[in-house]
Amino acid sequence: MNTKGKFIVIEGIEGCGKGTQTKFLSDFLSQKGFEVIYKKYPEYGFPIGDLLDQWLHKKFELNVEAQALLFFADFIKDKETMENNLKSGKMVIGDRYFTGTIIYQTINGFPLEKLLELSNLFNLRKPDLTIYIRISPEESFKRKVAQKGIENMDRHEADKEFLNKLYETYEKMAQENVFCEWTVIDGEKPAAEVSKDILEVINKKLGI
Repeated sequence: MNTKGKFIVIEGIEGCGKGTQTKFLSDFLSQKGFEVIYKKYPEYGFPIGDLLDQWLHKKFELNVEAQALLFFADFIKDKETMENNLKSGKMVIGDRYFTGTIIYQTINGFPLEKLLELSNLFNLRKPDLTIYIRISPEESFKRKVAQKGIENMDRHEADKEFLNKLYETYEKMAQENVFCEWTVIDGEKPAAEVSKDILEVINKKLGI
């Protein structure tokens, strides 16, 4: 296909189904004939992502500035590769991105305006479409307990107060279209219905 590639990001609080839906979308686009590049952030298995994984599981502590810069470095490292993939017509699907960093790091105390300045300074690629899968903090906690067990949950997944702030901040950022345009989908429906809603959105917004 000669169609210019698109960058689609799936966002949401813990347990919203990002992994399920990014896989579904990747498979769907592949079947449509697109070459798909899947990216999950933090990108575990690589040095920056592994550092973030250790921090998330409380192996060591980082101040908020170091947290923000590490999360930012995790996807800015892919900037040139992503641009080349999109120019060659590939579809890039992100399970979280800078859109998630905005949410988490502002909750942790890093100023939003500084994060946005950072994105401008490095000319960070904006998604063509960001889909926020909305579930309640209560549903998030219930799903993660069932999935991982409390003993294996990271510092964010196990913190109910943080989950409440996370939900509120996602709602605010999505409503205000911070950094890019956001589209909200009800994530408490059955997974197949969420997938159907996502397909309707990408058809409407991107003509796919």
